[in-house]
Amino acid sequence: MTDLSSTSESPFRILVVEDESLAAMALEEVLGMLGFAVVGIEDNADAAIKAAERLRPDIVMMDIRLLGLRDGIEAAAAIRARTGIRCIFTSAFADAETRHRAAECDPFGFVRKPYFPAELQRALSHAVSVLQKSA
Repeated sequence: MTDLSSTSESPFRILVVEDESLAAMALEEVLGMLGFAVVGIEDNADAAIKAAERLRPDIVMMDIRLLGLRDGIEAAAAIRARTGIRCIFTSAFADAETRHRAAECDPFGFVRKPYFPAELQRALSHAVSVLQKSA
């Protein structure tokens, strides 16, 4: 795997929002191998919104299905509205309605689970490119 954040002085900071703890830990490990700094892990929408406001990550890796009443799309919309931070959605569910709702949040990308390294790397590369251009 290629270090995607090596062109910046400090690694890009990522908040992981995932309701399955094993999946969150695995994603944290992969992100670390790619040169990113995971600044937090949350499992529900309300905690994710608070963490994004407090931690100000560069990117949020957002699962669509979360614990609680609100889903990841609702959380991503609130995070974008309050902080301007964009996400990369992750989900095993990629039906047209879900993708349409997710697209309204202006995400960096959408990665299906189970994660394929090339797909994850492609979405992260796009996010890094956009962030570097806007810096």
